[in-house]
Formats: sequence, structure tokens, C-alpha cells
Amino acid sequence: MKHFTKGIFLGFGAAALTLIAFFLFQQTIQPDIPDSKPDTQEVDEAEYSAITNQPETDNTDKSEPEPPEKESESLEPDNRAESKTEETPEKSSEAVLAFAGDVMFSEQYLSAYDKNGVQALASEQMLTEMREADLFMLNQEFPFSLRGEAMEDKQYTFRTDPRYVSIFQDLGTDLVTVANNHALDFGQDAFCDTLDTLKQAQITCVGGGYNIAEASAPAVCTVNGQTFAVFAATRVSPSYDWYATENQPGMFQTYDPAKLNAAIAEAEEQYDHTIVFVHWGVEHVEYPEDYQRTLAKGYIDAGADLIIGCHPHILQGFEYYNNVPVIYSLGNYLFGNRDGETLLLKSVFHEDGTMDIRLIPCRRQSGILSVIQDPAALYQHLTELSFNAKVASDGQLTH
Repeated sequence: MKHFTKGIFLGFGAAALTLIAFFLFQQTIQPDIPDSKPDTQEVDEAEYSAITNQPETDNTDKSEPEPPEKESESLEPDNRAESKTEETPEKSSEAVLAFAGDVMFSEQYLSAYDKNGVQALASEQMLTEMREADLFMLNQEFPFSLRGEAMEDKQYTFRTDPRYVSIFQDLGTDLVTVANNHALDFGQDAFCDTLDTLKQAQITCVGGGYNIAEASAPAVCTVNGQTFAVFAATRVSPSYDWYATENQPGMFQTYDPAKLNAAIAEAEEQYDHTIVFVHWGVEHVEYPEDYQRTLAKGYIDAGADLIIGCHPHILQGFEYYNNVPVIYSLGNYLFGNRDGETLLLKSVFHEDGTMDIRLIPCRRQSGILSVIQDPAALYQHLTELSFNAKVASDGQLTH
């Protein structure tokens, strides 16, 4: 019995010691229990980071490094904005308009474009020159259409699938003239398809329309605070049926320049600058016809500030009349498979009303338009073809 009683006391003692030890152990680890709450927060923040596409970060470091990162990101846009603000006065003081000559896409061109994009047609340097101009204009010498029948007894007829208007967009084209001797090669329906295609591509069209009011109207735009009216007309046409009337789609003609001259005079009263892009001359002849020089002087007397010409498919010279430049022919720019020398003309209109003409000499070679690296001979030849005008070694047109 004595041993039994002793065993009971020993049992109770051991139990008591066990309880005391357990209590002390719990007290020791209790402060670590709240650490489980940050784990829950990190999971929640990780889920939030995934939703907002922000990188997942460790919660213990988040309070320190993240604010500097946000501050850096916010400073970059501010710095860019300040830079743009500083450049704005210089940029707004001038407007750069670029002009190119005849454009027509051959099957070879379209195939190259399908395989390699616009880089198959023009070098990066030329693409930059076109795209960086405030406004880029060219002569579209074909209809965008798959409808209609080719005009009978016409030696050359052209057309292109409307989906290739993307080439114009890739080149940075803003404005085209359709006043030429190929715009209605496949009839009025195809011509109207052209007007619709350009409109859908947000490329402005001049020199043609659904009626004479549209065809004779200028494209009006404001570039860096300066206003421009750009006209287009043709002095080359295979048929009188191609001309727009009150009820008929077609082109604006300048065989009789009276209507165009009157429109120029009216525009000159309303806008800062008036430009005329005209289709004229004789193919493959380097010098302008007498009628070209007469028409040009009439446009200038009416108030035009710049005359651009095309159609001969080769370059012609320049002339200054009353301090206004006349570019008689810009030649082929991207025309079929024909290689050869051509120009991208850049006119820089300054805030004080003066204008500089800069020539970008280029050459079609193996189908790719690229800058001529040594244009001295070309500049000399163009000077010899010109009247009261010359091309400086840096490509500036002077008189």
C-alpha cells in the first residue's frame, strides 16, 4: 500500500512537471504566431500583381525599392514632354512637304512586296525621307480596281488590286493626284473604285472626283500652323469623256487654264500657300514644251507658290518665275519595272513666308529605290536643263 501511495504521488508529480514544461514551451513560441499573417498578404498581393501585369515583389522589400522605381518611370515621360515642348517652336516654324513623280505598280513589284513588304520597294533611308515629311504627295498613274474593261485602242492600260493601297500607306503617302492619262484606263466604275479605295485608306485625292466640283477642288490642310491649298489637273488625256462634269465622275483638265487660274486666285486669298501639281509635257523629252512654260507662268500670275509637274517619265529642268519655282517633271518614281534616276522633292515653307527647295537624288536599281550617294553629275545635268535656276552641290535649288 505504501508503495502504491508512493507511485501515485510520483505519477502526479510527473504529470505536473509535464504540464509546466508544456506551458513554458507555448509561451516561448507564442510571439512567432503573427508571422503567419504576412504570408497571407503576400499571396493576395501576388494575385493582384498578376492581374495588373506588374512584377511580383517580396513584401518585406516592397516598402523600400518600389517608390524609387515609380518615381523613375514618372520622370521619363515628363522629360520627354519637356523635350517636345522645347522642340515645338522650332518644329512649328516650318512645314516640310515632299513630292514624287509617276507611280505604277507592276506584277513584279507586287510580288516582291507580298514576299518582303515595302522594304522590297525602297531603302530605309528613302522610307525615312518620305515618312518624316509633314505631307507626302505623288502621282498615282493607275486605278485601284478589278472592275471594267480596258480602253480600246490604248497602247498601255494599267490597274491594281485595291488591297495594294497598303503600299501607299507603308510609304507614308498623304495625298495623291489622279489627274493623268491612266486614271480611267478601265472606265468610270474603276475610277470610282479608286476614289473609294483612297478614301477608305484615309489618303486624300485631288484632280479627280465624282463631279467637277470635287475634281477641281483643292486639298486643304494645315501644317505646323501654315495653311495650304493643293490643286491637281491634267494637260494630257486620251478622251474628252475622261473629264469630270456636273453629273459625271472624272478628272480636272487644264487644256483651258481659266478655271484652274480662277481657283488658284481664290485660294491664294484664303490660304498661306497654293500649290499646283500638273500632268503635262511630252514623254521622254528632257525640255518642257512652250505650253508648259506658258501654263506655269499663268498659274504663278494667278497666285501659285509652287508648281510640280510630271508625265514625261524622265526628269526635266527647273525654272524660277517671279521668284516662284517650277519643277517641270519629277520623272518616274516607282513606275513599273523601269530603272533610272529620279527625285524626291522637299519644299520647306518657313514661318516668315519664304521657301527652300531641296532635292533628294535617288535611283531605281534592281527594283529598289535608294539615295544616290554621288549626285554631282545629275545636279550638273539638271542645271543645264533649267531656266534661271541651278542645283547646288548640297541639293538646294537656287536662282
